[in-house]
Amino acid sequence: MDSIRRRGRAPAGVYDVIIVGAGPAGLGAALSAQAHGLRYLVLEQEDSLGGSVYHYPRAKIAMTAPVTLPLVGQVRMSEVSKEKLLAFWQDVVQQHGLQLSFKDAMQRVEPEGTGFVVHATRGTYRAQSVLLAIGRRGSPRKLGCPGEELPNVVYRLIDAEQYRGRRVLVVGGGDSALEAAVQLSEQPGTPVRLAYRSAAFNRVKGKNRQALEAAVAAGRIQLHLSTEVASIELAQVTLSSEGHLDTVPNDDVIVCAGGVLPTPLLQAMGIAFDTKHGTA
Repeated sequence: MDSIRRRGRAPAGVYDVIIVGAGPAGLGAALSAQAHGLRYLVLEQEDSLGGSVYHYPRAKIAMTAPVTLPLVGQVRMSEVSKEKLLAFWQDVVQQHGLQLSFKDAMQRVEPEGTGFVVHATRGTYRAQSVLLAIGRRGSPRKLGCPGEELPNVVYRLIDAEQYRGRRVLVVGGGDSALEAAVQLSEQPGTPVRLAYRSAAFNRVKGKNRQALEAAVAAGRIQLHLSTEVASIELAQVTLSSEGHLDTVPNDDVIVCAGGVLPTPLLQAMGIAFDTKHGTA
């Protein structure tokens, strides 16, 4: 990233920049920092790189655009699978020896003199600058219902095949929810329900809407609109729709309800937010 510029060598034991997030933006920043001869470290809360792409279902197509990366040069990709995109970034990390620290979530940042102290899961780091490349995914949005802590509840679909022969409830109304429901419904012997709290899917891609409609028409997905999850158990779920409770057999719950940004943490660091209709 061209916005990183060397401003004199940081004191011994202090990084020039701490980069938070190992998605494409954070890795691009790391390449730029390395190209400018800066001492840097990338903190990533997950156990691998990729950011949002890391959470995509297996074989999902990621849409990208041509980009010129420091030390790498021009990269031309348009539609590429999750696995190929992650493999590309793994190769970049290995080839250029990028400095990453996994399972090292930022907890808070405090000013110290002319720099900052970054408190994270695996240690405390001092840096002249901190670059946040955390995207908009944030932490998974929870349902807040009884039973959500059970082991049969997850917040992303990685591999639809692992649910073969099981009864699955998908919760959400965005593209990720529709894609998950359709992929699951294609597995043999896998009954799928899709529950969404609103009466219609408003902001989804046309191809996802069409795929869902086809799966519903074929009887592979049972749709529950204007519905919320009242409670979850290991072998059943209770759905609430217009005051009516319906308990149905179910094995697994996949919640695709978006993410929650760490807004309080960022505001405590002095970061201001411009909002539109109450959303940052």
